[in-house]
Amino acid sequence: MKEPVVSRILKYALYAAFVVGLVGAVTLPFTIDTLFRVFRNAPILLAEYRAFVLPFLMAIAVPCLWVVMEMIFMLNSIPKEPFVIRNVKALYRIGVIFFVLSLAFFGWNFMFLNIVILAGAFFMIGSGLFAFTLAALIKQAIVFREENELTI
Repeated sequence: MKEPVVSRILKYALYAAFVVGLVGAVTLPFTIDTLFRVFRNAPILLAEYRAFVLPFLMAIAVPCLWVVMEMIFMLNSIPKEPFVIRNVKALYRIGVIFFVLSLAFFGWNFMFLNIVILAGAFFMIGSGLFAFTLAALIKQAIVFREENELTI
C-alpha cells in the first residue's frame, strides 16, 4: 500500500524538526550570545543570567527531541500496525513530558509572568492532556481489536 502524501510530509517535517533541534541543541552554547544580540528585547545577557539560561534550554531540548523521536516511531508504525501498546506507552510518555515541561516553563518564567507565559504553560498542559486522551483511545481500540479477533 502506498503511503499517503500527508504522512510523507509529516514524516519529513518530523525528521527535519529532529535534525534542526539536535543541531540547535548542540550549537546552543556557541550561539546563545548571538541569539541574544539578534533578539534585542530579551534581557541583557549577564554572566549570571547566561549561566542559568543555557543549562535550562539544554535541559528542555532533550525532552523535546525525545517527543519528536516518539512521534517518528509512532508515525512509522502506521503502515504496519498502529494499534500497539508501544504507541500507548509513547503517548503516555509524551503526556508526562508535556506536563513536566509546562511546570518547568511556568516555574522558570514565574518572575516574568505575563499572558504569553501563561498561554505557553497552558498550551503544554493541554498538549499533555491530549496525549493522555489519545493514549486511552488507542488502548481502547487495542482492546476492541483483540476482542474482535477472539470472536472470529
